[in-house]
Amino acid sequence: MENIKKDVWLSIHSTQHFAGCEEEEINLVTQARLYRRNGKYYIAYDESELTGLEGTRTTLKLDGKTVSLIRTGACPSEMLFLENQRHVGLYQTPFGMSTISTHTSRIDNTIAEDGGALVIDYTIEVDQNLAGHHRFEMTVATQPFVQ
Repeated sequence: MENIKKDVWLSIHSTQHFAGCEEEEINLVTQARLYRRNGKYYIAYDESELTGLEGTRTTLKLDGKTVSLIRTGACPSEMLFLENQRHVGLYQTPFGMSTISTHTSRIDNTIAEDGGALVIDYTIEVDQNLAGHHRFEMTVATQPFVQ
């Protein structure tokens, strides 16, 4: 399996629901870099003002049912998603470091060399308090999305 590197388009739809609050949605279409190294796929893209993470680069490492989300730059963090497992990590905020725990209930990953989709359903806890339910959906395409 040879290594690849290509420019792709991402369509990201994220929903967050916090107790006592209205559901929040983020929809983003952006360019990204898809590459495969040692049998794993990686997708790297720059966050924007729309996501509130301007100045941050997000890299997703995809290894079957294991997904790592690594952010570098203005808002560095790392989150690990493993189906039916809990993961605890640190998250840098403007107010200092926080403990972030994710519990992933589902990962569907069909991303390959010519694109595909990724869906992650998970709950998140901030400093051991339940913060909300999240759904992350990403479509990867080799051509721009038709509006």
